[in-house]
This record gives sequence, C-alpha cells and structure tokens, in this order.
Amino acid sequence: MSFLNPLFLLGLGAVLVPVLVHLVRRVQVRRVPFSTLMFLRATPVERVRRRRFQDVLLMAIRASLLVLLALAFARPFIPEEALPFLPARTDASVVLLIDRSYSMRYGDRFERAKAEALRRLDAAGPDDELAVMAFADDVQVLAPLTTDRALVRNVIERLAPSYRPTDFYEPLRRAGELLRDARHETRRIVLISDYQQNGWGAAFDNWSLDPGLAFETLSVAEGEVDHVYLEAVRLTGRRTGEVVDVHLAARVAARGTRAGADLTATLSLDGAETYRQRLSLPAGGQLAFRHRFTRPGTYQGTLALDAADPLPVDDRYFFTHAVTERPTLLLIDEAPRGTRRDAFFLEAALAPGDEAPYRLRTGPRGRLTRTELNPATAGAVLLLNVPALSPDQINALRAFVQGGGGLIVSFGEATDPEAFVPALQALGIGTPAGRIRARSVQAQDALLAEVDLRHPIFNLFAGDTGVIFRPVFRTYLRVVPDTGAVVLARYDTGDPALLERRLGRGVVLAYTSTFNTDWTDFPVHELYVPFVHELVRYAVREEAARHTFTVGEPVPLEGRPGDVWEVRTPDGRLLRTDPVGDTGRTFFRETEVPGHYRAALGRTTYRFSVNVNPVESDLTARDPEEAYAAVVAPATAPGAAAASPASRSPVDAERRQKLWRVLLLLVLALLATETYLAHRRRPSRRVER
Repeated sequence: MSFLNPLFLLGLGAVLVPVLVHLVRRVQVRRVPFSTLMFLRATPVERVRRRRFQDVLLMAIRASLLVLLALAFARPFIPEEALPFLPARTDASVVLLIDRSYSMRYGDRFERAKAEALRRLDAAGPDDELAVMAFADDVQVLAPLTTDRALVRNVIERLAPSYRPTDFYEPLRRAGELLRDARHETRRIVLISDYQQNGWGAAFDNWSLDPGLAFETLSVAEGEVDHVYLEAVRLTGRRTGEVVDVHLAARVAARGTRAGADLTATLSLDGAETYRQRLSLPAGGQLAFRHRFTRPGTYQGTLALDAADPLPVDDRYFFTHAVTERPTLLLIDEAPRGTRRDAFFLEAALAPGDEAPYRLRTGPRGRLTRTELNPATAGAVLLLNVPALSPDQINALRAFVQGGGGLIVSFGEATDPEAFVPALQALGIGTPAGRIRARSVQAQDALLAEVDLRHPIFNLFAGDTGVIFRPVFRTYLRVVPDTGAVVLARYDTGDPALLERRLGRGVVLAYTSTFNTDWTDFPVHELYVPFVHELVRYAVREEAARHTFTVGEPVPLEGRPGDVWEVRTPDGRLLRTDPVGDTGRTFFRETEVPGHYRAALGRTTYRFSVNVNPVESDLTARDPEEAYAAVVAPATAPGAAAASPASRSPVDAERRQKLWRVLLLLVLALLATETYLAHRRRPSRRVER
C-alpha cells in the first residue's frame, strides 16, 4: 500500500492518547474506615471483569478511530502493478463522432455505424459520460456529455445520413474542445466513419488533438466498392435571336466490377423522357445532349443513370434552365441622329438584328414612365447624355430598378450637372460636382488607373491587364460617391470612372464619360465592344440568373423589404424564408435534399435545382492508421505514452480506488459503536427484603 500524503501518518502517534487516558483514569484501591459491611451486598467477581473488558474495548475503538483518520488523510492506494489480477476499470468521458455524409449511404454503412455506436453505449460503465456528435461538412452536437443513457440511445437511433460531403477537421476540433471540460481524467474520441480520403484536408498539417486525449478509429468502409456516378456535368446555353440551344455534357466514372459495365443514360425535361443514350465504361464514359428551346419558360430536367449500385444518390443530376425572351434595351438619347451619337456607337457594338442577344429601342425622355419601364419587358435602360430628369421620371426609374431592372447612366455636353443632382442622389450614386477637363487637373489626359478585375464587368480582362489602361479620357463628370455606392474603376486623377449601386432587386451603373468620341477615344478602341457587352450583361442581371446549387448552399432570393418567400422542397415540405432585408435579398438555407425546388412570392415564382457534391462520390478510403497519425501528435502516441500514462499515475490510481471513503465509513461505524458502549446503562437488580 502507498500513500499520496504520507506526512499525515505522523498522526498515528495520537493512538497513545486513549491508552494514556485509560491508564490515568484507572481505579486505585484505597482503604476507607467503615463501621460495618453487613448491610452491603458484595459485587460479583464476574461483573468487575466485564467492566474491565468494556474499558479495554473502548480504548481499542478510540485508538482505531485515530488510526483510521490518519490513514484517510494520508489518502492510501494500492499500486495497479500490485493488483495484476484485477481488471483495470476507469470512468471515462467519451465523444462518439458519427459520420453522416452521403458516402455513408453506400450499402449498409450508416446502419453499421449506428450499431457500433450503440455497442459502445452498452459497454460504457455506469459512471461514464458520453456525448454524440454527427458530422458531414457541418457539425451537430446531438447530446452533450451526459450519463443519461436513454437520451444518448434515442439520438443515435433517430440519426439519419445527410447528403453533404465529408470534412473531418471541424468535428475533431469541436470534440477536443468539448472534452476540455469533461468530468473524468480519461477522455476519448471514437470516430465512426468510412474515412473517406477527400475529407482529410490541409488543416491537419498544423493541428493535432490535445495531449492526453485518446483517439480511437473505427472504420465501416468495405475493402472493395462497386460504384458508378456522374463525375462532372456542365450545362451551357447559347442564344440566337429567340432560340436558345442548351448543351449538356457529362462524364461518368466507375469503380470495381462496374468499371466495364454497359449503362443507359436518360435525360428528362419536366418529367417527360426526352433523350436516351447508351454508353460502355470506361472508354465510353462521356455523355452529350443538345436541346433547342424555342419558347420562353423555366425548364427542369434530370439526367439519370440506370446503374443500380449501392449509392444511387449520385446517379442523378438535377438542373433548371430558364429561357427568357431577348432582353430589351431602352436607349434614351435625344441628340440629333448622326454618327457621333452615343446610341450610334452602342447599336454598332451590340450588333442589332434578329439574331442579336438584345432588342434595342431608342427614344426620348418622355418614355421614362412607369408603364413603359416594366422589368418584365425592359431588361435595362441606358440614359445617354440626358440634360436632366423630372421628379416623375426619377421615381419611375427608381421603381424600375427596385423591381429588378438595370440602369446605365452616362454623361456628355448636354448634361447639366446641377440639374442632375436630384437624379443621382435619388438613385444612390452620389453628387455631380461639374465637368472636369483632365488637362486642367494634370499635365495630360486621364487614363484608367484602378480597376476591380474581380468584378464580373472587368473579369474578362483579368488575363491582359494592360489593355484596360490604354483608352484616353479627355473629359468626364466628377461625381462624389454616395456611401452606398461602389467605385469599380477610377481615373489616374483619383475621380470615379464607373460606379455601381444596388437598389432592391436591380442595379444602377454610372459611367462618368461618354459612349461616343466627344470626351474619349474609348469607342474606337479594341476594348470597347467587349466592355459594352459585359456592362449590359451585368445590368440586365444575366449573371444573376443561377438555378443550380449544391446541397447545403444558400440560395439568394430577392424582393422588397419584408417579403417572405415560400419554398416547396423535393420531399414535399413547404418552408418559409426569413423576411427580405433592407438590401432587397434573403436566403433560403434548407437545401439539404437533392432535387427540384419551387419558390413563390405572390405571383412571382423561382425554380431551382440542388445536387450532391460530386467530390463525395469518390469512395476512396484512408487507412485508419494513417488517419490516427494525422490526428494524434507523435509525443502522445501509445508508444510514448506507455512509459508514464496519466491513467496509471499515483494520483489517478488513488482517485479511482477512493480507499479514503472506505476508511471514513469505518470511522463512522466505530464512532457509533463507541458512543453506544460508552453510554450504555447497566441493568439494575431488584433487591428483595
């Protein structure tokens, strides 16, 4: 036997106190003169002996009390190596990490993972505390550290796999944080997963579990898998006038015995089978479909393989494609017709005609009415060198933009900067501060000096940054930007060249020079045509017309502040979004099921599709030993920890055995016995006369 506080053993000297008291209080025989003893009864010898025995017993009990108290305060324990025949049982705090990514849907992986978790629950000790965390690329704490076995069993049995991909870093990090406040010294993380290789990212290069945390790997992956899946799908469309040709290309991957199988791919549009294609793997793993849409509308389609493998979720690809009428561009240009008009250069750049991507209409300011400015019929409005706008025209333009339209404003010699102040302020662009001749500010004409190449308008020129800085600007309108406006490009004088402001569902773009050659040589530059196309494309919001997302990705929905969208999910649920904020946008985040969705806001509908992330379809598993080495630092590996593990330290051994509690119970029992013996009344005998 060993002791944590051996100094308290000095208290064993207190055992002498009861002995000394007993000896001091020993009855001494004295002779007392007395008249006669004839009236006194003689005490039997056996009663005297009994009294002496009781005194010795009380002395022994009191001495034992002091011995047990000294031993209890010394905190005794028996070294584990001295008890090889006893099983080592330690109370533990355990976190069960259960993988619920969609690769766990392969065969019966997830059911086996739940069975393993329940087996660990049944094998846990009565004082063990367990937590359950489910993860994919997100983490959910389903049960905190608890001894409530019914709660843990309930969350495990109700757990279902998701359609999200795998990420091991965040759940392991969160599990380590959860165990820092655990009650027991022995702390363990049990990772139940298929150990998919794609889930182990670069985050593990500079991270490991805290020292002292045990990590246990439990894999439910099979040695060989038979799997076919859509590895990559690309959907592109090209407009020719009112006709849109959509091309769908896909690549099919196969593993195991299915690598040489023959498959059939079916393309359905709005629930009706449209195309069917036969392919042989692996050489013929390419699919290509082409369809021509001649009428506007939103079409939802499904590309499906008849693979019938143990993971069918990635044998389908859902897509939504919106075919709209050609956007109409309303060019407001009141300059006399001629080759120097802004509209002349824009019409030449946008190539009007039956096969052009846009319809072009030209007119005066009188067409700026609420009836004429309908986002459903006019994709964008271009104000070209307009002198000023009336309050009604300003309100009509603002309502048009908030409803989803695009507005492009440019300036020229006809523009009255002072008269244009109310318009630019109402549109959130800023305040005009007069025309600027570049040579009056600096020694030469102005050039573009700062351009946001990450913006969709300029992203096309990111590969050749030099070309964007070649046009010369002799004159421009100085605009002091509003706090909500974003400057996309600046001249080398520091003044804005292009500003953007979002209003509701639409956008306002202010180009501070001219689209003709009055103030700049830009229209005769090679950059002019692609710039105009990107500018108009962004204004009519073609880039925002996205209809295909991945599981877990938020879907932006636009409207007026306070609007609430209702979304019908593929499994039939009807969900509501948060109200639209001041930015005119809200997000639908419940994209947890692959398939087709339908969002509605009054008479406005927006359909979109959600697919699983194809990265998760690669079922290549990492060896659990490699995963262990990636998570546990070498200094805390079993070989290093065997020399002096915390679980076998004297403090831990004493805490597990808790012998001091037994000693205190004995002290209480002896104290009760001593109290009874010391205060017991002797039976009295009746004296007969």
